[in-house]
Amino acid sequence: MLAIREILFPTDLSPESDRAFTHARLLAERFLASLTLYHAVQVPDHRFAHWAFAHDHEIWDHAEKQARECLERRAEGLPVSPHLIVERRVSVHRGLLDLIRRVQPDLTVLATHGREGLSHLLLGSVTEKVVQHAFRPVLCVREPDHGPALPYRRILVPTDLSLASRLAFPMAALLARTFESEVVAVHVRSPGRPRDEVVSEAELLRLFQADFGETPVAARVLEGAAWDRIVATAREERVDLVVMATRGHDSLADRVLGSNTERVVRHAPCPVLVS
Repeated sequence: MLAIREILFPTDLSPESDRAFTHARLLAERFLASLTLYHAVQVPDHRFAHWAFAHDHEIWDHAEKQARECLERRAEGLPVSPHLIVERRVSVHRGLLDLIRRVQPDLTVLATHGREGLSHLLLGSVTEKVVQHAFRPVLCVREPDHGPALPYRRILVPTDLSLASRLAFPMAALLARTFESEVVAVHVRSPGRPRDEVVSEAELLRLFQADFGETPVAARVLEGAAWDRIVATAREERVDLVVMATRGHDSLADRVLGSNTERVVRHAPCPVLVS
């Protein structure tokens, strides 16, 4: 039985992270889950000679102290005292991935920022690297265009009908039941696919029934580029959350632009939970 008992909230102490914290807090309170707040103080790689005799450890001591004080302020008023972790890391995303692999949280909640093209290929983002490599559910928070997302009143769940995409159904169903949400089920077929291979909206509803039971589900069968139609539907339906699975990179174009899931994370007008 799927449950959310342990939530990890990594923060870079930015205003975007503050907004993401409201999601982590709500979910921890609703599911009575333990909450871990994490911040990595990024430090230079001391293997390089020009740092060998420096005294910059005092700077990092101060930064670490400030970060811990910030986390303590965020923890004020929580019904259960969270676990606070502040550490120094050369690579923030590697530090976070190491922690996820050790703790195995049921959900990681963090803010996301979009990035495009070549800069994305070369630099990526901490959020997208976590989505690619954590192999655990990750909630990527961006506030909806239409206003605050909490609580999650409408949830969009895309599927390509594969078993891989259906791995996100139990998490989406759990959230829908918990928040009494409406669900929008979306299947995007590739242009040119033979009509006799196209799933109907009634068939799509039957696919969802096993996991979603009596939760209200509206089905949409669309045509076009999957990520683009998912993002457009999220905007048109004014959803508060997208819940979807990831299948990694399939081609050179995906390595440059990102997989469908990563493109949805980057462009969606609302938070995206990758499960």
